[in-house]
Amino acid sequence: MKLNRKISLATGMFTTTILLLTGVLVIQQWFSTLQTQLELSAQDLAVTISEMESLQYNLTLPNGSIPIQRRMDELKLSTRTQYIYVLNKFGDYYSHTVPALQGTREEDPFIQSILTSSVPEVRVRRTGTSRFPAVEAAAPVFYQGELVGLVITGFLNGRMYQDIRLNIQTFSLFLILAVFISLYSSALLSFSIKRSMSGLEPEEISRLLGQRAMTLENLKEGIVTIDQLGNIIYFNASAIRLAGLREWDLNQSVQSYFFSQGFQFCLDKKRTISLELLSLTGLTLQCRFEPIFTESGDEVLGATLVMEDLTIVRLRAEELTGIKQINEGLRAQNHEFLNKLHTISGLIQLEEYDEAVQFITGISRNRKSIVGRLSDRIKDSSVAGLLLGKYNKAQEQQCEFYLDDKSFLPNLKGMSDTLNLILGNLIENALEELAGNIDGILQVGVYQSGQNLRILVRDNGQGIANVDHVFKRGFSSKGPDRGLGLFLIKERVNREDGHISLETRPGHTEFIVEIPYIEEEVL
Repeated sequence: MKLNRKISLATGMFTTTILLLTGVLVIQQWFSTLQTQLELSAQDLAVTISEMESLQYNLTLPNGSIPIQRRMDELKLSTRTQYIYVLNKFGDYYSHTVPALQGTREEDPFIQSILTSSVPEVRVRRTGTSRFPAVEAAAPVFYQGELVGLVITGFLNGRMYQDIRLNIQTFSLFLILAVFISLYSSALLSFSIKRSMSGLEPEEISRLLGQRAMTLENLKEGIVTIDQLGNIIYFNASAIRLAGLREWDLNQSVQSYFFSQGFQFCLDKKRTISLELLSLTGLTLQCRFEPIFTESGDEVLGATLVMEDLTIVRLRAEELTGIKQINEGLRAQNHEFLNKLHTISGLIQLEEYDEAVQFITGISRNRKSIVGRLSDRIKDSSVAGLLLGKYNKAQEQQCEFYLDDKSFLPNLKGMSDTLNLILGNLIENALEELAGNIDGILQVGVYQSGQNLRILVRDNGQGIANVDHVFKRGFSSKGPDRGLGLFLIKERVNREDGHISLETRPGHTEFIVEIPYIEEEVL
């Protein structure tokens, strides 16, 4: 049976049972209360009649039954009682609802016990054998201190039922209506619960949660989730490895952890935050904090931290950067080769075959020279791709591009991003300076000596004025919205505890960058 049917059936049966039991108890209490009221009414009426002086006096007379019968008939018509009996002290009826029984003697033990006891007390009993029995009250009658007779008043429960039948029917209709409403509400509740569970059964939810937990546990990225109160509610195995978390950190406040400020800022600003943090394990982590919103997007339920080892991130970026540089190099080569093919085509059409052969030989020699040097001396593919792309761009500008013969760079893990940033910006600045200069010369050198890296970029441009401001953000001689390249280089060199020097004069500009290098062990 599906979950919504189970919920609907269970809640429907529960509410229906409660309503029916409540209805039965209410009706029983109703009858019990009315029964008590009837007993009190019968008792009060019997006492009132027994205290009538005319009744007391006539019970002492042999022919007193006539006025007593007449008076009792009047009382019966003016009250809701079903019968009123009056007996003398011997048990003879002075008044009866059946005239033929008037004057007969009653042998009922209940009545005889009252007449013989001479005790001035009122007794109540339930009599009759029908479905709705009667309630009787017997009150002794005294005249001048002596027992002279007995008054019995009776109310039939059937009459009482007739009086309250409409009320019971109305209550029963409301009870039935309440049962149908409860069943309908149970169905709505079950469908609502089913909808909130996306129509899934408990077994399906359990399976999905298991699959999701397995997926999160197998991620290489560390995941940490907090609720809106700032308590850690989940972290995966990678978070244990990267951030040094332990099982007892679950349900603890995030305030005492190194990533607490990132979470706090994310919750306050309600937006994604990216930070580089140093974990307790000594790893530098790339951390991204994502707020978790309600379905409506009005309220923040918590936040999630996705953390990665920055060394791994840089290696991945270096691989992507190398591919990008290769693509740029291919684009530049495509443009360059199209121009050269047009030249070769023109020479052949002019029947200058020797010139065409010499032109092709020169191109091949230059191409083999730069590609061979890069292949032999630059082992880092992303840096080699960058230099090849810049070489092709220099060829487009008709500038001479030289790679220093002493250049050598092994494949250094974790440094490609830094080298590409420095080389890319320095070479790009030099090419922009040499643009339009048909005698432009650009010389590049990359060296590794022990635990140091050295970068050389030299050109024969016009030189740089205002050397004191050259590394400031926004400084540029090439127009507005420029001046970030050298600023970024200086910032990265400082971060790596390196040094950058500049020598410039008309016809000569030389940048030398030195940065220490310690090969990192990648986990």
